[in-house]
Amino acid sequence: MLTKESVSHCSSGIHRLQNDALEQNCPAGSAIFIGINANFQMNELKDEPSKNRLMSLDALRGFDMFWIIGGSGMVISLVELLGFPENWTNTLSEQMTHVDWEGFHFYDLIFPLFVFISGVTVPYSVLSKKNKGVPVRKLQTGIFRRSLLLVLIGLSFSLFKFQWDAIRLYQVLWLIGMSYLVGASITLQVESWRHRIVIFFAVLLIYQLMMFYLPYPGKGAAITPENNLAAWLDRNFIKTNLYRVVYDPEGTIRIFPAGMLGLLGGLIGQRIKSFKQPEVRCGIELLAAGLVCLLLGWLWSFSFPIIKDLWSPSFILWSGGWSLLLLALFYIVIDVWKIRWVGWFFLPVGMNAIAVYAAKWYFPMKDSRDFFFKGFANLFHDPVVQKFILFSGLVMIQWIVLFALYRRKIFLRV
Repeated sequence: MLTKESVSHCSSGIHRLQNDALEQNCPAGSAIFIGINANFQMNELKDEPSKNRLMSLDALRGFDMFWIIGGSGMVISLVELLGFPENWTNTLSEQMTHVDWEGFHFYDLIFPLFVFISGVTVPYSVLSKKNKGVPVRKLQTGIFRRSLLLVLIGLSFSLFKFQWDAIRLYQVLWLIGMSYLVGASITLQVESWRHRIVIFFAVLLIYQLMMFYLPYPGKGAAITPENNLAAWLDRNFIKTNLYRVVYDPEGTIRIFPAGMLGLLGGLIGQRIKSFKQPEVRCGIELLAAGLVCLLLGWLWSFSFPIIKDLWSPSFILWSGGWSLLLLALFYIVIDVWKIRWVGWFFLPVGMNAIAVYAAKWYFPMKDSRDFFFKGFANLFHDPVVQKFILFSGLVMIQWIVLFALYRRKIFLRV
């Protein structure tokens, strides 16, 4: 339960730009360490967690963020170090990359899982206030504000290069913020869960019909990376730097299918919250819902393939299905069976998720990692050992800082 809440203005200085994408095993083209002044809410919590708070959800969010702070490289190098068969290592390495166009790897789940989790929190952070009598207009304003702050923080990652051609509007926090605006607004404004399910499938269907049939200049006979409605809008709606030159996987109308993933999360969060205490039955329902989404996603893929860069309807259902299965697993183990040590490592990361992502851009993690661990890694001649030490050191530095914040009950939230 919150005992006090204070708002502070946290400013981060302007640090030198440095590309650490390869070293941190982040998506190619990630540039980091650009300053921005942003407003955060700093909440100091009591030692005991809120009765209404899902420890499993915070742990799952931390599990999700773990892979982008160096966890993927650490796990791959550990598998190599332990001498597993080469084909195992190759398969794992492939899963830790994004597919070029059609298909799905584990690494393609990280982004939609975060969007889904953001939706699950809405019944706890927004609808609970609505039930206590807070005006809907005030809550909607809060949703707008949070979305805008997320977009502005993401924009800052390229804005302070002071080069117009380098500014990238469509980035990860743009899509997280705008999809949250869509999904959370529908969850707030539409009370009937049946109506929300209708909206969910209607938006996905309309999105597919638009992608297939809405005319635009130069429209081709088939959907390709450079020739589709979303890509055309990316190039022409707002002039901005595009991640893949001819389109941006976080751009324009993708906010609507991504918003449906948040809406799905809201439906699931409301169902979980309806249980007075964590129950196995709820976990089984989550498993069943996940399997249904996977089946629907697979069936829909015959009409519109699973394409992450387009956030295709089949991708929404497929990633939503896997998100549900992971949530079911964490929920049953941590909240129902009370085996809470399982999530101990991930909690500090999950409780400061936005700070984790922003820090990847603002602060020289690679320099700190090299300062403390590169000399030690060079004592070993085996490159696999060196790689494991460096990736583990990268994760360790970030985790220690996050754990210190966690112990002091300091959680930075937009």
